[in-house]
Amino acid sequence: MLAICFQLGEIKFITNWEIETLGMENVMKSQSRILFFANSIFIQLILTVIVLFVVSCSSPMYLTLVSPGITSEARLKKQSDLRMEEASFYGSWIYSHAAFYIDQLQLPKVLNDPNNLVFQSKEKFLIQDIDPNSIHILFEFCYDERKQINIEEDKKQYSFQLNDINPSHTIVYLYPYSYFKKGNTYRRKLPYYQSLPYPNDSILTTTGYDQLYCVRTLLSFDPSIEKRGTNRFTVTTPRNQNLFYEYEYNDQFVKFKEEEIN
Repeated sequence: MLAICFQLGEIKFITNWEIETLGMENVMKSQSRILFFANSIFIQLILTVIVLFVVSCSSPMYLTLVSPGITSEARLKKQSDLRMEEASFYGSWIYSHAAFYIDQLQLPKVLNDPNNLVFQSKEKFLIQDIDPNSIHILFEFCYDERKQINIEEDKKQYSFQLNDINPSHTIVYLYPYSYFKKGNTYRRKLPYYQSLPYPNDSILTTTGYDQLYCVRTLLSFDPSIEKRGTNRFTVTTPRNQNLFYEYEYNDQFVKFKEEEIN
């Protein structure tokens, strides 16, 4: 029989003869030290894993940057999934929709996003009288530009409500993304003019001809209609389909904690 113990940082093998010589009491002490040492190492390992997990999950570097001024934590929670009629109209492999809460600090980045000017003139955004103290929600949907859709007319026929109240101001514009394919499905990747990962937010000019076409609607609402607790945002499409979102407000917008698959 062999027993193992640690002595002054070295491994020492204890034979049957040594057990008889040292006595069982000393052997038990040695084994207790071994167990204490092993438990200490295990506890330190567990604590290290927990700390790394907390740091990685709480770090802003792990937020998904959607576009300048918008990250994944600003997303409103969907209460309705894709509508088949909408998906059929816009292209079932490309259509998606999302809504984001835009706070005062991020609003200038959204308005000055260079991607806004790919399909629109700069004047379209300069003439907008947008009150920074209003509540701002950005709704976005993507469509297949190869389909015969009069998108200019279609995008004007959407209607929106926050807690059953209409917006005080609306600006609608086209927005381009690069994309990747997952099976037959197209997914947004980065804006046409990319940004460095959050929080750097520097703009990098990119080139390319393949774009995913999306429509953005930036809405302003009277701040008095926002209430503590759950707020409901409703989108009505030109085909009278309703898309429902909600978010929590507790003295400020409660950030979205889950990564949602579009």
